Order: sequence, then C-alpha cells, then structure tokens
Amino acid sequence: MEHEQEDMTFPLARFDPLSETDPGWTGVVLSAGIKECALRFASLSCSWSFRGSERDLHGEFFLRHVYLALIEDPPLCNDLASERERELLSGLRMIDSAPRRATGEATFIRVEPHKENLELWYQDRYLFDEKDNTQGFLRMELDYCGYLDTLRMTKGAFGWQMLFVDSSLRDTGFRAHADNLRNMLDVFPSAFPQYDYTPLRNRLEARL
Repeated sequence: MEHEQEDMTFPLARFDPLSETDPGWTGVVLSAGIKECALRFASLSCSWSFRGSERDLHGEFFLRHVYLALIEDPPLCNDLASERERELLSGLRMIDSAPRRATGEATFIRVEPHKENLELWYQDRYLFDEKDNTQGFLRMELDYCGYLDTLRMTKGAFGWQMLFVDSSLRDTGFRAHADNLRNMLDVFPSAFPQYDYTPLRNRLEARL
C-alpha cells in the first residue's frame, strides 16, 4: 500500500464566496455541509491491493482540496462530443481519480450557480457510448459529503462509484469492476465491522 498526504491548507470556507476568485462563479453556492466536510489538505491519496488465497482486491483514490480542483481546467472534449456534453464538461472539475493505476476512472464536481448541493459526475472509459455518451460521464446519486462517507467504507475499491450511477454492470467491459466489488463485499464486512455494507450489497445486486 502506498499513500501520500500533503501539507494542510485552509478550510474551504476561507474561499467563499467563489466569485472573488472568478466573477463567472457568481451565485455558485458552497453549502454549509460541503464547507464542513471538505478536505483541509491539498490532497490525500492511497493506492492499495489485497491478495488472498481465493480473491484479489484493489483500490485507489486521489482526493484534492475542492478549491484547488475548482481552479483547474475542465476535462477536454473529444471530437464526438455534443453541445450538451460540451456544456456539461465546461462546468466539471476533477476531485478524485486513480493516477497511479491510470484506470481512466475519475469523479468531478459540477460548478453551477444557485445549486444548494453541487452535483458529482463519474467518468469511466467503459461508459463511453459513441451516440449518447461520447465522454463516458454519468451523474452520481451522491453529494460531496456523501461521497466522502462512502469512500471511507469502500476505501476507493475500483468500481465503487458505479454503484451510484444509473448503469448496469452486466456488460463484459465492467467484469473487472463487478469482480472487485464482489470481493470487496466479501472481505470488508468482517474487516471493518463498524460499517453496514448491506446498502452497497443491494446496489451491486441491482446492477448485476
């Protein structure tokens, strides 16, 4: 297991209102919840693997301070992207990824004015659809604080975000995710008994 933690930075509330950084962000709301739960570190990351006699399990996360994520560039559009997708991507900023394994999985926060809870969007190369989803993005059924809470439970096991988007895991492209999630739910309940993994198990079963 490898982990990195950079020096402490300021609380997210220090950067509110965001319009002082970018006038284009006028009306973008940092809710009390996100200011309370957001990382105070520049970044926090971990890449890990578990190898047992019957199963392997892998995970990674690379969380960034929300403000540092917001001032980065949005993800690039490919040539197939529709106008709707281009508009979506213009407001997305990466908050979590897997750079060591370079799996192509990442989570983004969407910067929109007058939204109490800023949306999260997940990108996976296997979500790519040449007609309807040329960038491989789906909106998550979690807000930022819920994301951090679930990350504590999953430890960044690869594919966990798929449990919170509107997509099945039946396609062969998701086989590695499905296997990793099954292994996670076999191992983690006894390893981390302080968490109830039943909701995650139900979500996985609904997608298989």
